[in-house]
Amino acid sequence: MQPDSETPPPGAAEPKENSVTTQSNVPTLTDQTVYLPKRKIISVFLACASVSVTGLLDETMVAVALPIMSSHFNAGSQISWVANAFFVTSTSFQLIYGRLSDIWARKSVLLVLMFIFFVGNVASSVSRTFIELLVFRAIAGVGGGGLPTIAQVIVSDVVSLRERGKYQGILGVSVALANGIGPVIGGAFASHVTWRWIFWLTLPMTIFSAFMVCFFMPLKPVEGDWRMKVKRVDWLGVGLILASSTLIVLSLTWAGAEYAWDSAHVLVTLILGIFIGIGFVLWEWKGPQFPLLPLHIFKSSIVVGAAITQFINGFLTMVQVFYLPTFYQMAYGYSATRSGAMLLPLTVVQTFTSTFSGLIITWTGRYREMILIGWAIWAVGLGLLATLKADSPVSRQIGYSILTGFGVGQTFQPSLIAVQGALERKDMAVVTAMRSFARNLGGTIGLAIAGTMINNVLSSRLHALPSSIISPEQLRAIVNNPVETVYSLSDPLRADVIDGYRQGFRDVFIVLASLAAFSFFVAAALLKHRKLDRDDDKELKEQGKQFVQELQAAKARRKHAGEQQSESPGTVPEKESAGTSETEGASAEKP
Repeated sequence: MQPDSETPPPGAAEPKENSVTTQSNVPTLTDQTVYLPKRKIISVFLACASVSVTGLLDETMVAVALPIMSSHFNAGSQISWVANAFFVTSTSFQLIYGRLSDIWARKSVLLVLMFIFFVGNVASSVSRTFIELLVFRAIAGVGGGGLPTIAQVIVSDVVSLRERGKYQGILGVSVALANGIGPVIGGAFASHVTWRWIFWLTLPMTIFSAFMVCFFMPLKPVEGDWRMKVKRVDWLGVGLILASSTLIVLSLTWAGAEYAWDSAHVLVTLILGIFIGIGFVLWEWKGPQFPLLPLHIFKSSIVVGAAITQFINGFLTMVQVFYLPTFYQMAYGYSATRSGAMLLPLTVVQTFTSTFSGLIITWTGRYREMILIGWAIWAVGLGLLATLKADSPVSRQIGYSILTGFGVGQTFQPSLIAVQGALERKDMAVVTAMRSFARNLGGTIGLAIAGTMINNVLSSRLHALPSSIISPEQLRAIVNNPVETVYSLSDPLRADVIDGYRQGFRDVFIVLASLAAFSFFVAAALLKHRKLDRDDDKELKEQGKQFVQELQAAKARRKHAGEQQSESPGTVPEKESAGTSETEGASAEKP
């Protein structure tokens, strides 16, 4: 196969390769592709959007409330672990989501993840100690991290590849919406009520999303004995990637903040994490029957390019979401609510460009140009943010954010269409999960590195001051809890602290701009264009119409049988044929 050719990969139009068969009572994977009629697509799409907003809103609301949580628990610099605990588990489990949804039905996996997310947030809302909060956030991350990923997989199941650009682009609006309103809501609750409301708010949203999933997703069921499905899961791979991710992120969180970069704590932890990661790759190469990360997908240069650029996308996005509000609080003295609101211009533009880029892909059948333009604009926007000074007007702050938003919106969803178009349908779920894994891992590492850079710059600047101006106790208090401490300092010292933070953020923005520019060249070299129309699209759409008709017929038969039984209580309805029973089993996935 020529990975950069203009035609779909061999087997792309043969979904039956992956259909359910049984050999010696061992089930294989089910092809869950079912291209639905438009009215059904809309109901599925709304359910997926609800799920995505619920999962992503939780992350972004927490981001802006971290300084207030730090003050409540007196956690100091360790408060970053409230975010890191969620990201470590959501990242580490990201690869398993795709394969689990292949082994079980998409809907079943999604509902289990929503339950875990719900339990984790209930527990987080009543945490009495900082350790409890970290543990419960880690639990929430196991569930919450998979919600957007499975939503993307489901949309890809029910919509053809070319039309997917439109729907995935609009689904990207949920990402932008969560990134925009999350900091505003989180800042308002944390500042004026209590940070616990951040977790309480997600509970009714999760219940509503679960209702939408149960009753508005007519998806294919997956047959097979559950014991055999459990055996299909690559549990050793899960353990290896969880251990590797945790150790790597832990080492980067320690570096420069609690321990020096060349300390044994950092180096041993980092090297051990890398070695375990190598072990994970070797295991995935030859070990499991159904690997979490089948390495053959990396034969495509498009997949390699998407993995690299989405790693950087996550790095940049998470640093923006988590640190831009803090930047505005520290550099300009904005409140938590106002600093969160300063993300809205970026988010509004990101929402527009995400939707528009998806529509362009559907209209033209091309995605490459959108990705390249997006990375170029994003690099320029971040570079301009690095030039902000103490006296920079609000108009300039907002203008640079708007430019950045133009870039963000054009790099996220189009890359999903690119990787899905590069592979056969049987690899769609795992490559979608891989892309999410790369993005989440980049975000986790980005948060750790950005925090380290800012703290290092500030610490170096403050250590240069004479002890008559700043005491060791003040130094520790400023580094551990800057937002709460800085405005209680004397004017000269406060000016030094704010200037140190501004310099630290400037260095971060320069690094981000450089990474965005690098991604432009990676995308130009590796993300070649593929034809998005496939030969069997029309046939699959007809099969989708038939699938919906069978569900509706089964529903009508059940209703009729129930009416007959209510009229004649002693009568048992005639048993359906075997073929009908299978169809009605599918109707458990409510139309």
